[in-house]
Amino acid sequence: MDDSNPNPGVKHIFRFTYLHTSLRLLSPNDVKKLLQKLQALVTNIKWSPEDVSDLFDALLIRFELTSTNDRSHLINWLMQTLHCIEVNFITSSWRSKSRQTLLELVQDKTVTDEELKNHLSKDEQKTLDEIIQEIRHEKLNQVDEKLLDDIKDIVSSVHKKLTVHKDGSKKSELKLILQTICDAVEKTAKYRPRLTQMVSWCLMALSTTGRLLQVGTGEGKSCIVAMFAAFRAMKGEKVDIMSSSPVLAERDLDDWKEFYKLLNISVDCNINKLDDDLKKCYQCQVVYGTVEEFAGDWLRHHFQRMGILGNRTYQCAIVDEVDSLMLDKGHHVVYISSDMPALQHLNPLLAFIWATVNQYSKINRQTTVGRKYPFHQVVSKQIKDEGIDEFSVLQIAEEAGVLAKGSVREIRRNPSLLMEKIANVPADKLVEFFKTVERKFPSCHFALHCKSTDGEIKELHKKPQGGNEQRQVSLLLVNGGFCQYMYTDKNSVLRAAEEEIRGALHFTPCQLKDSESSCFIPGFLSDLVESKLKVWIENAFHAQTMQMDHEYVLERHGIVPVDYSCTGVVENFMQWTDGLHQFLEMKHGFKLSVMTAITNYMSSVGLLQKYGSQIYGMSGTLGQQAETETLQKIYEGITTCQIPSFKRRKLFEVEGMIVENENKWIEKICDVVVEQTKPAPYRGQRAVLIICETIKWAKTVHRALGDKVPHKKLYINNNMDNKAIFSKHLEAGDIIIATNLAGRGTDLQISDSVKKAGGLFVVQTFLPRNARVEAQAFGRAARQGSPGSAQLIVCSRHLSELHQLLVLTRRLQSLLEDVTDVSSSFHSLFMMHLRLYQKGYSDEHKEVSSMLPLILTEKSDSAIMMVKTLRDDSVAKELSTYLECIQNIKKKEELFGLYLQILNDLYKDCSNKPAESYVAALNEFWGMWLLTKFNKDSISLLKIRLKDDLNKAMQKLKKGESPLSNLHHYTALGNELRKKGKLSESITMYTKAIKEDHC
Repeated sequence: MDDSNPNPGVKHIFRFTYLHTSLRLLSPNDVKKLLQKLQALVTNIKWSPEDVSDLFDALLIRFELTSTNDRSHLINWLMQTLHCIEVNFITSSWRSKSRQTLLELVQDKTVTDEELKNHLSKDEQKTLDEIIQEIRHEKLNQVDEKLLDDIKDIVSSVHKKLTVHKDGSKKSELKLILQTICDAVEKTAKYRPRLTQMVSWCLMALSTTGRLLQVGTGEGKSCIVAMFAAFRAMKGEKVDIMSSSPVLAERDLDDWKEFYKLLNISVDCNINKLDDDLKKCYQCQVVYGTVEEFAGDWLRHHFQRMGILGNRTYQCAIVDEVDSLMLDKGHHVVYISSDMPALQHLNPLLAFIWATVNQYSKINRQTTVGRKYPFHQVVSKQIKDEGIDEFSVLQIAEEAGVLAKGSVREIRRNPSLLMEKIANVPADKLVEFFKTVERKFPSCHFALHCKSTDGEIKELHKKPQGGNEQRQVSLLLVNGGFCQYMYTDKNSVLRAAEEEIRGALHFTPCQLKDSESSCFIPGFLSDLVESKLKVWIENAFHAQTMQMDHEYVLERHGIVPVDYSCTGVVENFMQWTDGLHQFLEMKHGFKLSVMTAITNYMSSVGLLQKYGSQIYGMSGTLGQQAETETLQKIYEGITTCQIPSFKRRKLFEVEGMIVENENKWIEKICDVVVEQTKPAPYRGQRAVLIICETIKWAKTVHRALGDKVPHKKLYINNNMDNKAIFSKHLEAGDIIIATNLAGRGTDLQISDSVKKAGGLFVVQTFLPRNARVEAQAFGRAARQGSPGSAQLIVCSRHLSELHQLLVLTRRLQSLLEDVTDVSSSFHSLFMMHLRLYQKGYSDEHKEVSSMLPLILTEKSDSAIMMVKTLRDDSVAKELSTYLECIQNIKKKEELFGLYLQILNDLYKDCSNKPAESYVAALNEFWGMWLLTKFNKDSISLLKIRLKDDLNKAMQKLKKGESPLSNLHHYTALGNELRKKGKLSESITMYTKAIKEDHC
C-alpha cells in the first residue's frame, strides 16, 4: 500500500474508477470462474477457507517470481494450476513423494511450474504398510490384528520373492501357493499381481467362512477371482464363478484360460451349451457362468431329471458384482417354462379386464372418470331397491323436459330408438332431471359436474354444507345424455372396475348368454380367478402408466423388460407375472402370450445358500452399513472388507444441482457437456459420459445436443451391436449418452489427451435409487489412478413428492441465508484488488488473498445432499421389506423341495417312467396350489397342507381323474391311450372331458 496516502480508502476508490474506464484484462466472468474453482476446493475437496487463502497467497507469490513484470496471463495461470489441483484431487493434507504438502511445493522456489504439475499428477503405487493401515482404519472392515499381521507376512514374502521354508505351517503353505499363482499370472497375463490383489487373495484364503470384498472399479477384480479360484481348485474343490452377465463370464474365461491351463486346472463356461456339453462343463474344477445359468442347470438336473450336474456339489461360490446379485437381484427367480394349456382360457378374461380398465381415464390430477352410461341407467342403479324400471326413469326425464313429449311411448314400442332420443340431450339439461330424482327419492344424492370448453371441471347444483355429502354419487355430465362416475382415489377406481368385471364374469358349466358384457371362464379355474382378480386389475391399471423405452422396450420377439433402475440391461429372458406382461402385449398389439403358473424355480438367494458359508464375492460397491448387515442376515458367516485402491483415487465430484423443470434440466445438461468438450485456456477438451435413467431420456438428450457437439454415440440397448463404443479409446470431445447400461462393469478407456485435460467427465442425470448405483456410475471415471470428474444434474419433477418438498424447503432456506450472507458484498472488492494486482498497481498479494475467508463458505447441506441423505435413509427401511420378501422366497423353495421329494417317490414307484400326462397333471396341480393356497401361515402348516393335497391329487390320478377337474387332463390322457392302441379307454377319457364341461 502507499503509506503516503492518509486515506487508503480514497486510493482504492480512485483506482477502481480509473480501472473501470480503462482496464479490460479481467472480466467479472473471469473472477466468477476463479472463485468457483476456489470454492470447489472448499466444497468438494474439503479445504478450509483459511487454507485456500494461504494457498492463493502462495500462488500469487510464485506467479510474481516467474512472470517478471507481465501479469496479463495471471488468470490463465491461476486457472491452470487450480484445475491441476482439482482433477488430481489434492487435499490440504496431501503429500508428494518427497513428503511436501502442496503449500510447501508451491512455496519451494526450486520447483518449476512444470515440476509442480508433475508432482500433482504422478502418484506411486501404495506400499504394503499403507494398504494394511487403510484396511485397519476403515470402520466397517471386519478384520483383526492377527489376520492383518498374517497377510502382511505372506504378501511381503511373495512380493519380495523371498525363499519360503516348508515348516508345515499354514502360512508357509499359503506363501508357496501364492508364489506359484503369482508366477502363473505373470507368465500368462504378462504382469505381476499388485499388492492390493495379493492382499485381497490373502483375506479370502485365510478366511474359514465367506468373505465379501469391496474392490474399486478398475482395480483388477477378474485377476483376484481367478487367483482365488485357482487356490480352491488346487485344494481339490469345485469352484463356481458367477459373473454379472454372460458376456463378462465368457470374456473372463477367455482371458484366464491359459492361466488355469498352466496350473493344470480344468475350466469351462456354462453359457449357451447343449445338454451333453453342459454335462462335460460341470465335470471341470472351475466353471464360469451367470447365476441364471447355474440356477437353470440345477432345475434341469433336479426337476427335469436330466443329470446335468453329475455328482458335482456346492463347495465354493465366487460372485462378481456381489451386491447386485445378492441385493438388487436376490429375489429374482429362475424357472423352466411348463406347458399348461389350461391357462390359455384366462386370455378372454385378461382381454375383458384390459377393455374395462381402458374405459377409465384421468381428467385432472385428482379425478378419474369411468365409462359413459346413459343417464337413466345411472339412476336405475341407485334406486334398484325401489322396484322402479328404466322406463319409469325415462318418464321422469320426459316430465322434466329432458326428453321430448311422447319419447318414452316410442321407446317402449321400439327400444332401439333410445340412443337416438337421448343423442341431443345437452349436459346442462340433465341437472334439472337429477334434481327431480333427488326430490322423488330422498335416498339419492348426486354431486354433478361438467367440463368447460377450457377443460376445467366445474361443479353444478352445489349444495349447502351439512347435507348427506358422504353419500353423494359424483357424476360428470356429458352431452348426448351420458354420465360418467367420478373417483378421487385409486382404491375407489379399483373397486369400481372390479365390480364391473365381476358382474360380467361367469364360470362354466353354466347357461351361456349372448352378451358383449359377459366373460365365460372354465369352472376349474374359479379358485385361481378369485385369488388373483384384484392383482390382475391392479396390473392392468399399472400397464396403462408404464412407458416404452422406460420400463420396457419393443423387440421383434415381443415386450422385453428393462432393469432401468440398476443395470440398464434389456432382460431378454424375463417376463412380468400376474398378467402384467399380457396387458402390455395388448397395449401394443402383440400376439397374446399365455400366462404361466410357475411349477419350478430357483432364486438367486436359494442358489447361493446351497454353498453354506463358502460364498466369496467382490464388488466396487458393497454399500452402507444397513446393506452389509442385511447381507449378513441372509448369508451364514459372511464378513466384509474394503480393499484400498492401489493408487490414490482422483475422482472430483462437482457439486450436484437440482433443476426445477424438464426444459431447463435438459438445457443445463447440454451446457455442461458443451463446456467440458470445448477447450478452455487452462485445459484441453474432455470426453463425457452422460448416464440417463431411461432409454427415452437418453434419446431426448441425444436430440437436444443436436449439432452442438459432433462426436456423440448412444449406448442404450444390449441387443444392439455396441462394439464401436468400446473398440477404441475415447478421444477429446467424444460423448457417450447411455443408460445405467454404461454403469456397472463397463470399462471405458480414454486417450492420453483426455487424461491430461482432466479425464472422463460423468454426468448423472437422475438421482439413483441407492448410493451403490450412483457410485457405480461415478466409478466409470478416475480409474486406475487416472483423474476424472462426475456431477449429478437432477430434475426436481422426477423426484418423489417427499423429495420435492425437501428441495422446496431448502430453496426457501437458501433465500433466507442469502439475505443475511455478506460474502457476496466482498466479491466486487475482491475483483477490484485482483485487477489492481494484475495491472501492477499493487504488490500487496495479501490484500487479495485475505479476502477469501470472507467469500468462501463451508456451506450447510445443499439440496442435493439433503435429498441423497433422505434417499439413503429410505433404502435402509426398504431393506426390511426386502428381508420379508426373501423369507417368502425361502418358504416357497422349501415347499418346492417337498414337492420334488414326492415327485422323486413317484418316479421310483414307476421305475423312472411315469406317464407324461400323469407328471404334467401333477406339475399343474402343484403350480395352481402355489398360486391359490400359499399364504402367510407357518412353513410347517403349509407343508402339512401341501403333502395332504398332493396325496389326494395322486389318488385321483390313479383313478384316472383330474385333480383339478381340468378337461385338458382327460384329452391328454386320451391321446396317450390312443397312441398305445387302447381305443376304448381313450374314448372313455374324451367322454369324461365332454361331461366335465360341455361349454
